[in-house]
Amino acid sequence: MTAVDSSPDAHVVHTMCTLDCPDACSLAVTVQAGRITNIDAAPENPYTDGWICSKVKRHAQRVYAPERVQTPLIRTGTKGSGEFRESTWQEATTLIADRMRAAIDSKGPDAVVAFTYNSSAATLERSSLTEAFFAAIGATIAEHTICAHTMGVSWQSVFGAMSSANPLDVVNSKLVVVWGANPTVSNTHFPPLVQQAVANGAKVVVIDPRRTAMAKRCDLHLAIRPGTDTVLALAIAQYWKQHDLLNGDFIAAHTDGSDEFLAAAAEWTVERAAEVTGLAAADIVTLAKWWAGTSPAMLRIGWGQERNANGGAACRAILSLPMLIGSFGVPGSGVIGATSTGAAKPRRRWPQAAFDGPQRRTLPLHQVGQWMAPGSGDPCAVLFVQGANPLVMCPDQQAVMAAFGREDVFTVVHEQVLTDTTRYADVVLPATTSFEIDDVNSGYGSLMVMPVRAVIAPVGESRSNDDTGLALARAMGFEWSAADKSLAIEDPGPREVAVPSRQFVDTFPFDGRARLVDTEQGAPRYVPVPAPEGSLLLISPATSKLVNSMFGEFQSPSSAVLVHPIDAEARGLRAGAQVRVSNAQGSIVVPLEVNTDTAPGVAVMSKGVWLRNHPDGLGVNALTPATGDALGNGACFNDTFVHIDAVAGSAL
Repeated sequence: MTAVDSSPDAHVVHTMCTLDCPDACSLAVTVQAGRITNIDAAPENPYTDGWICSKVKRHAQRVYAPERVQTPLIRTGTKGSGEFRESTWQEATTLIADRMRAAIDSKGPDAVVAFTYNSSAATLERSSLTEAFFAAIGATIAEHTICAHTMGVSWQSVFGAMSSANPLDVVNSKLVVVWGANPTVSNTHFPPLVQQAVANGAKVVVIDPRRTAMAKRCDLHLAIRPGTDTVLALAIAQYWKQHDLLNGDFIAAHTDGSDEFLAAAAEWTVERAAEVTGLAAADIVTLAKWWAGTSPAMLRIGWGQERNANGGAACRAILSLPMLIGSFGVPGSGVIGATSTGAAKPRRRWPQAAFDGPQRRTLPLHQVGQWMAPGSGDPCAVLFVQGANPLVMCPDQQAVMAAFGREDVFTVVHEQVLTDTTRYADVVLPATTSFEIDDVNSGYGSLMVMPVRAVIAPVGESRSNDDTGLALARAMGFEWSAADKSLAIEDPGPREVAVPSRQFVDTFPFDGRARLVDTEQGAPRYVPVPAPEGSLLLISPATSKLVNSMFGEFQSPSSAVLVHPIDAEARGLRAGAQVRVSNAQGSIVVPLEVNTDTAPGVAVMSKGVWLRNHPDGLGVNALTPATGDALGNGACFNDTFVHIDAVAGSAL
């Protein structure tokens, strides 16, 4: 780790990107007179290959944003007004501790809820002394059900502790199936690896309702109807069985539940699946033939297929497909999920009190608008938000606003910039960015471990998650001291960790056997989600401008809704017009885009757009339901059905 240098001469510090992205790029940050002047790629990382995305190149604009929180703030106006006065850390933490004590004395530790998402924090910051503090007092955990939760539960259901294949291995593949992922937007270093495989003769299949950049140049694009991925997977399995393409020896040696799985698939003929998924039957057959007939084949599974009521069934069915043809064991084969090096052990730094705290309850993070609703009866009296922007990112947005507007819930937000969520806070605490702390990190799309170095001093009075947790603990009477980072990791790198990643060679599922049938949910089955007459299915994917909602303070995707020309014509709508997007839950007015980058019947709006970029103060999540899938209660953003109508007086 390096000390911060504030000399007037420009110098370069090598660090690592910590944002919520699989890549975790190496960075070369130029600093002059204590300020960041440039961010570019550093060469130490073979995965990120000496270049970085445009978001990170502009990351310094967040560091020095006009909205940057530089001192603690205490609310002076009504919740939602964003009116505060400056405070000191001593005053703020004393106030927070007093409110926490009162809540615990009145209702017990369940009354304090730790809404700590921290998906863009480095490894130690994700399991910081803030987390240790909440463990010590027994605070409620807001479980991370908003993204990747269903996929993670599904992987555990089918594969247990088996590791992901190494993404670098895709260069050896002869078929690459990208299902429910858009690596060009998030995981930008993966497409060039796929192109190396293509140069060596590989075919690429993309399964996505949108015509993404990767879909535009692939060999086969299946523009599937969102929420029907289970049907496609089961139809492929049924086709393989019908045409004697299953690998019986591999199934017998390495699976449990294959008979029940295939029985569930039996009803899904290619023709019936085509009707439900909106795909051409011939394309389903082509994918089935290529996959069974090509070796090595690699599946890169994403998170798009999890975002609906059939998400758990879809993920489990997709993960089971390579098992049926034995697509493992040789270079270029297997399933790429989320990688993990396991190189750091952050909880080694926790004080013993964190392990001795009371038993904790959990609540689903994405359903905060329900469990914290006015009059809900939940004991929550203090809510601590860290590394999250729930006013923008959580579904059923108007319910979230009502929940955060409660005067009887004391809300604290530890944040880098003033977001939509901070407007509802009683106390805002200034947070450091990753350029202001020492840490260590590894992405979930490679096997690299690298140091995160403080390249500048903390801006204003901002504090890390560690220092914030330490301040809260001391205010609550714990005699804690700063935790030595070396306790968590001996070698911060840069280095590639030798994690077993050749599936069914050096990493295995349960006793060498994958489970194609879940112990509670049974075999994957598709349950139709009723669609109102004349509605479109609205999805809200990530974009190249934001990381979740981060960077919305200086660059925002369009707030427009995109529809296919067929759907626009059927409704008498024209590109550029203002349209009303509505359902029983809410209504918003946005511009209309029209092109063929989405499938007929599917509308698209970007996730993460800040509310100030919507004239009526409501975003896409005013329309999304706060329901959860059956397997893990993961968020179901893509179960959103809307009507789109022209706004009177808008240009047509």
